[in-house]
Amino acid sequence: MQKLLNHRIYVILLTLAFCIGITFWIRSCVYTKEVRAVISPFDVEPGMPVSFADSTQGARHWLWEFGNGESSPLQSGTHIFSESGKYQIRLTVNGELEKKFLVTVRSKVKSDQDEIVRINAPTSALQGEYITFRGEGPSQEWRWEFGESGKVDAHEKNTIYRYELPGQYTVSLRTEETKYPVLHTITIIPQYSDNDSTDVSSIIGNDIKEKLQAIVDQKPFNTNYNYVLKKYLCGDSNTLVVVNNNKKNDFYSYCQGLKIIGRKKVKIENVLVTMEAFEECISKIIVIQTDLE
Repeated sequence: MQKLLNHRIYVILLTLAFCIGITFWIRSCVYTKEVRAVISPFDVEPGMPVSFADSTQGARHWLWEFGNGESSPLQSGTHIFSESGKYQIRLTVNGELEKKFLVTVRSKVKSDQDEIVRINAPTSALQGEYITFRGEGPSQEWRWEFGESGKVDAHEKNTIYRYELPGQYTVSLRTEETKYPVLHTITIIPQYSDNDSTDVSSIIGNDIKEKLQAIVDQKPFNTNYNYVLKKYLCGDSNTLVVVNNNKKNDFYSYCQGLKIIGRKKVKIENVLVTMEAFEECISKIIVIQTDLE
């Protein structure tokens, strides 16, 4: 009886030992299948180091693939990406266990120190027209001289100015970032003149004036519109039209407006044209017109 009892106890102990061993074996297998690795940071600029490290239990061999054709067999270290983009980093442990990471390498933000101060403004405008002058660049101080008053006219980065007299002016912009002033040339066109000058611009202006008035008077639209478009605008229907110094349209929309108004009798008083240097096509049409009742 005693022997039978001892035998049962022995079997129970063996069974418990077997179960415990199986449990540890299963936990060990599951544990070793978990890759414990880290990447930092996940968001960098080109040239910044990315750290990598692995602490997987039982790891003996490592292969880090960085997604740009480069790799490393080290357990830990750093890697540098030279170009912007998104890179998938893959770690293979002991030739069979894998883990993947995504790193974003964003383009470097351009430093203000690399920029230069510039003037953004038109090269021509109408006498009395309000003109926007924009300063571009990293400066904190802005000193504008528009060449008409002989003194500093404004201190804002972006400012508005209008010329009282026609002519060609040199705009000067000084800042604490520039050794010499930034210069810009602008031509101010007379707003209206009864001058009978027969220069080329006047001849072209008078020709366009006749065609615009013909559209107002309900004469064939396509004939007059296409005449100006092809002869003077190089086919560019988006050429700027400035009306009475305060309204603007592209050429096509302006002519369509004249056609619609029609019998309300708009009188085209004068047409001035602007042509850029060395260009054959008109870049701006300035129209002085009167809306009659």
